[in-house]
Amino acid sequence: MNPQDAQSSLNQIRAFQDKSREEVVRQMFPWPYVIVSALGLFATFASIDLELPWRAIASGLGTAVYMGVGCLYPLRVSVRVKPTLQMIGVFFGVTVILLPVFFVVFVVGRIAGFALFGVPAHGLLSQATVGAAAAAVVYIAITPVVRRVITLIAQQAYGPTVR
Repeated sequence: MNPQDAQSSLNQIRAFQDKSREEVVRQMFPWPYVIVSALGLFATFASIDLELPWRAIASGLGTAVYMGVGCLYPLRVSVRVKPTLQMIGVFFGVTVILLPVFFVVFVVGRIAGFALFGVPAHGLLSQATVGAAAAAVVYIAITPVVRRVITLIAQQAYGPTVR
């Protein structure tokens, strides 16, 4: 193999690595998964006003959907890279650590639903439904920020060609 062939092969390898990195970042938090996860979060919080057996079932199913999307997502991607410790931290933070933040948004939304709109405490359109909708909207709204954080982490870990 002459030096030109070796350089050409290295250039091809780098190009494939760049495409793989771009694909990994592109596939982070795809919108269908984000929306399904937000619906799980909505079901978890909106079920607080239900009677006891239904509250446990709806809350359990909502939490399972919210957490399950995060577990199923890595199995469906077409390009896999070895995650760094920082990427694992971001995923953990989004799924577990941000739950108290979403709960605070839920409580504020519930209070705002009563104070601003006079929404009743129980029923189909209750304060819990308004608060749960607010938490789900915040979850969807922070997704671009989380994507950007993961892109920055990927740039540090795998090189600056990731966009």
